[in-house]
Amino acid sequence: MSKILSYNKKTTGEGWISLHNQYGADEISMIIDPNAGLSQKPRTAIPSPFAQMDLVKNAFNRLAMSTTLEGEVMDKLLVSNALDIAQLFFNFGEMKNQLRVVEWNKDKALSDLKNNVQHALLGETISMFLEQDKEAFNFDKFDKLYFLLYENKVIGSTSPITLFMATPNAQVGKYPVTVEQNIKLFDTVRHLHCRDTRFIKYLYAMFNAYPQLKQCCGEVNAYLVRVFELLSAEIRNEILTEIGNPTSLDLENIEKAKLFLQTNYLAIDGGVQIFGIPFYGLRQEDVLDGIASSDFVINTKKAQNEPLPLVLQNNLSSYQSVPYKYITGNWDDKQQISYTDYAVEPSKRTLPGTSHVYPWLTDDDFFQPSLIKLDYTLNRDCYFDGNLSLSTKDVDDNDFLIPIKPLFFKYFDIEDLKGKIGGLPKFEMRHEKIGGNEALTAILRIPVKKEGGFITLKRTYLKAIDNNYAYDRKNDKGYFVNIAFTLNLFPFIKTEGINHYNVQLIDRALGDFDNHGIGLSFYKETEAEALDAQKVNIRERSYKKEKRVGSSYYKVDDNFDYILVNLSSSNSSTPIEGVICPNWTSYIPGHDSYTFAVDFGTTNTHVESMQAGALPQPLMLNSVAVEKMVATLYNGSSILYDVILKQEFLPKCIGEDYCFPQRTVLSESERLDIVSIDHLVPLGDTNIPFIYEKESVGYGNNIVTDLKWSVELSSSKRVKAFLTELALLMRTKVLLEHGDLSKISLVWFYPLSMKIGNVRKLGEMWESIFAEVFGVQASNSNLIHMPESVAPYYFYKNLGTFRGAASTVASIDIGGGSSDIAIFKGTEAQPLLLSSFRFAANALFGDGFSDIPRGNRNPMVTTYVNYFKRLFDADDDKYGELNGILDDITEKQKSDEINAFLFSIINNQAVLGNDIFSYNKRLNEDAHRKIIFLYFYSALIYYVANLMKHHNIDKPRNVMFSGTGSKVLDIVGSQRDLDMMTQAIFERVYNETYTDSTFSVVMERREPKQITCRGALMQMKDPTGTQLINELNNIMDGFDNTIKVNYSLLDKEHLTYGDMDDTAIQQAVITKVKEFNSFFIELCDALRVVDRFLVDNQSYQKFKAIVNNDLDHHLVTGWNFINKNAQDKNKEDIIEDTMFFYPIIGTIRDNLIEGLTN
Repeated sequence: MSKILSYNKKTTGEGWISLHNQYGADEISMIIDPNAGLSQKPRTAIPSPFAQMDLVKNAFNRLAMSTTLEGEVMDKLLVSNALDIAQLFFNFGEMKNQLRVVEWNKDKALSDLKNNVQHALLGETISMFLEQDKEAFNFDKFDKLYFLLYENKVIGSTSPITLFMATPNAQVGKYPVTVEQNIKLFDTVRHLHCRDTRFIKYLYAMFNAYPQLKQCCGEVNAYLVRVFELLSAEIRNEILTEIGNPTSLDLENIEKAKLFLQTNYLAIDGGVQIFGIPFYGLRQEDVLDGIASSDFVINTKKAQNEPLPLVLQNNLSSYQSVPYKYITGNWDDKQQISYTDYAVEPSKRTLPGTSHVYPWLTDDDFFQPSLIKLDYTLNRDCYFDGNLSLSTKDVDDNDFLIPIKPLFFKYFDIEDLKGKIGGLPKFEMRHEKIGGNEALTAILRIPVKKEGGFITLKRTYLKAIDNNYAYDRKNDKGYFVNIAFTLNLFPFIKTEGINHYNVQLIDRALGDFDNHGIGLSFYKETEAEALDAQKVNIRERSYKKEKRVGSSYYKVDDNFDYILVNLSSSNSSTPIEGVICPNWTSYIPGHDSYTFAVDFGTTNTHVESMQAGALPQPLMLNSVAVEKMVATLYNGSSILYDVILKQEFLPKCIGEDYCFPQRTVLSESERLDIVSIDHLVPLGDTNIPFIYEKESVGYGNNIVTDLKWSVELSSSKRVKAFLTELALLMRTKVLLEHGDLSKISLVWFYPLSMKIGNVRKLGEMWESIFAEVFGVQASNSNLIHMPESVAPYYFYKNLGTFRGAASTVASIDIGGGSSDIAIFKGTEAQPLLLSSFRFAANALFGDGFSDIPRGNRNPMVTTYVNYFKRLFDADDDKYGELNGILDDITEKQKSDEINAFLFSIINNQAVLGNDIFSYNKRLNEDAHRKIIFLYFYSALIYYVANLMKHHNIDKPRNVMFSGTGSKVLDIVGSQRDLDMMTQAIFERVYNETYTDSTFSVVMERREPKQITCRGALMQMKDPTGTQLINELNNIMDGFDNTIKVNYSLLDKEHLTYGDMDDTAIQQAVITKVKEFNSFFIELCDALRVVDRFLVDNQSYQKFKAIVNNDLDHHLVTGWNFINKNAQDKNKEDIIEDTMFFYPIIGTIRDNLIEGLTN
């Protein structure tokens, strides 16, 4: 039977059969597909270069014939690919970095080809086909085509019969271009109704707004009409309402659709169009709005000036049982996030599975790549422990720094980090064993937009082997290293306004970390960047390479919420970082005012505080309450850390073991160049060593003693550092007790011997400190100064036992280098007389008139150094540290420093008040040297008595003592002995007796140094007292000051510098000293000092023999020593000192201490 070979059944006949017309739709539909519609490759036997256009058109047409869009695989593929290209044009606004549009202008391109000899034939050929197929392909109706390129390869274009079409070379998996969420170009066959709603509406709006598209692209329109029936009811209703009926051609729908396009979309850049109809694309703000509606958007209370990022992770379903909306659909766990996805900064990232460049974050953005483990448990009262839990007993209880990057605090605060979400901690750490290896798992739950939702981020850190802590990206593992360091924070309370924080960093990272340095950065949770260098002053004090432990100090002049610790070295590009979060309490100002008094003495300094309505008390600061003076990072006590804390910073509290009065000394690094440094940072370059004379001050620390005000720059720097630290402690007192900083006031003292200009300069320094530390402008009402000799009288006057209100009273303040005298009469508002001279405790305990320390040749010092050393050697476990301190101090050979330490031993915790360690008691019982102390005391009283008599002032009813040096009175004798001797001296000088037995010496035996401060505070309790102090200051500052005197005991009221060149004057001074010596001997005989004061008789007899030796030598030596730097003095200038005491000082040191030995 014969067989007709034809594409359709209309052909009849035999042999070659002529075809008079082109195949029409009927003929084409009769063509039988030998692959039964399963072929995925288009048929290519169409004799036209525009075959792909025709294939796509027919594919739309054939699918539109089916109510369910069912058809051949090839047709579905062609339509789906064309829609992919349409969607890329639609999304082109955010894909410009990936794709490129190339315009083909029909007229210009053909003209260029025809005018080029080499390409003229091609131009003619294309023109022929365009003309031949113009009706079938609308070639006469368009002027431009637009090609879409990826990596310079065409992937699709516009089409005059289907609007869009894909390249014939479209292949699955070939193009890593995202069409929409989780869909790659040409990878998935999808009909229109399965696509982004915005894209669906766009196509319907185009065909409704421009009816010519329905005519020129009828197959596509037919497809749209068929798809409309398959859309959800919600989307259909939206299209009908917003755009119009796709099957209607009324004018109303046209205008509505155009308005919809113009309102909701944006014309594509470059004028992409067909038939003069512009193509539209998504507006970028709509893209962002769509992303912003994702469930993954971070949920933060902090205002941001940029789009909120999404928070993404792999394996979401492992942590969440409910679906999370991503962009246009739910998140698919098949979508994997890799390092290459987030290798760029967040703002430049493309959302995984999409083409959207939009910020998103993942675990790598929040977790540090490596972790620091501490060598102690954290002080949880003061610092957040990261909700650390132990998952097994096989790990220790040491803590870790929090491995969070500062980016976390861009969106959240410290309280967020500590809080809970969904009943779980927002952040926690689990110390555990994984596969037998010690590990730390950090878990961070980030709140996101989904109601009650959060994204769980997790990172595991294993213990580093050989300290190789580089992040293992392949296995997604970090490593932790053990770092021995700590920090201490002062004060531990958060304030507003003027802020001062001091942070001590102690670095013991040795071994493999010898060459690593630890640094701190301070952050506010409201700011992305660390506090700048203007607000953070860093001082390095100790170096690891020198002491095997390093220390750095940070002065922070602003609030901060957390600290970033950085361990790095020049040999490594990967630092290790971790966060420390203080559990701050905030300062809430109360209404109480505080007044402080500072007695800055050469030997000791005392500070008293007085709260409104309360009595004065020594400045005390504790660390018991939540608000602490010092917050250590470590919990409890650590021998080494505690030692360095006290040696170079502060004790944990001030009150019992470390208290005021405090030795007037500074500790500083031996490397400190005091001349070159611009200024000293208190608690940085220097600190007040409250452990001085109690514990070791530490290797490499230089102790500076003999601090006193001076215009000399080095001394001035040290004094300001010392006083500033005192002010910082006072400020902390007010903060911790929630007082009112604006109501703070302070009184400071000056010796009468200080020049008026220096008093003013010291006042200016205090004013500067007052403003810097307290943030308050100084005035006469809140910053007051007064002579230190006046305040003790105010103390005694306010005691209920005082009986001198109607009598004359002499107040004597014995310091280390000078003594001040104030004479009062109860009926007078101001003192009758004030005087000052260089005759004080150092006359007994110093090196006399010598610049060279002579402690090793001081018989009294060496005797008692040996005495205490034997005691210490007897029990090294108990007294070993005291022994070491004694060795350190005696090595400097300064008698005053050695004696000061010997006096302090009785107060040391190690001796527990055992009288055998009381230097005061030993000297009181030293019969061989007792006469020396009687001699010193008598000289002092003798001068005061003569001074008062010379000025016609009645004998005093009381002689009051204050100052550290007044402790010498305990060596002299009992209260009765002192009363008797003092009364006898006044009676002999005045040559008259007391008519009653009411005379007494008044002394605060336990706390003689404190009463200066307490007296001033008592006087300042009411405005009247403050006014009297200011009036006294005005008198002292005036040209006609008549109450401050220096009586020479000679016929001349005052001596001048020129007088000391006169041998007659010198001889007259010597004569007065000899007169006193005779006076003293007669007094001793009358008082029977051998019996009453237990003076050794042989020593007393020797005293008589040597007391007048070399008096002229002592006078000249003393004069030259005191005035060696007095080149600025003129001969007529008055000597503001008493020459009478110079020979006596020389006698005490060189005659008596040297001569009266056991």
